[in-house]
Amino acid sequence: MRQNIERFMWVSALKPGMEEAFVQELKEQREQLQVRLHKQGALVYSVFREGSYLFTYLEQAADGREKQIGCIWNVALTALLQAWPALEGEAAGTYEMRMNDIFHDDCPMDDVPWRRPGYRAEQRVGSLARLKPDKYSSYVFLHYQLQEEKPRLFNKYYTIGSFGRYIFSYQELPSQVEQARIGQLSTKNSPLNWGEVMEPHFEPWTEKPDAERLWCVLEELFHYENSW
Repeated sequence: MRQNIERFMWVSALKPGMEEAFVQELKEQREQLQVRLHKQGALVYSVFREGSYLFTYLEQAADGREKQIGCIWNVALTALLQAWPALEGEAAGTYEMRMNDIFHDDCPMDDVPWRRPGYRAEQRVGSLARLKPDKYSSYVFLHYQLQEEKPRLFNKYYTIGSFGRYIFSYQELPSQVEQARIGQLSTKNSPLNWGEVMEPHFEPWTEKPDAERLWCVLEELFHYENSW
């Protein structure tokens, strides 16, 4: 059975030329944002940036407390963001587009604590990659297969979300790995040469260092962590 913890990833877009202004405003609004996150039951909240895009990871308790899924930014920060076009059935003027879940190495389950007492990550890493349009379905299929054939394989907090051609990953280091559990698939088809199979799916970053050719590491602008 799943624990009452929800995980979300969002992408936001800065108005042209507002990169530095947003960083400064975020520093000034840090205390107010922390109070807001505490009220909503946030456990972990991190904001990363690449160019004019902001990528947010949120982990929160789903226990009936006040929640504000979406619209995390306050008025001062929202003024520096571009609104996403409204999709059918959604409110206009949203400043956070929720990313689709592609992969999670683990999810909150009742057999082990999601965050063990005393645990603190030494490093949080947000990374960004680009998929080739004709390789999207293959990438999703292979990752779902791996996720359900080998849950809890390498890092319980590693997760990937998608937005258009972009995929964003969040992880905490050093890696935490729990005891194995049974996934949704009983097959054993995940390729052993994983890196070789994945390589053709990506559109490399030609302007990044070689170590970040496929996944560029993002700048972390803000972090909140509840003292649970």
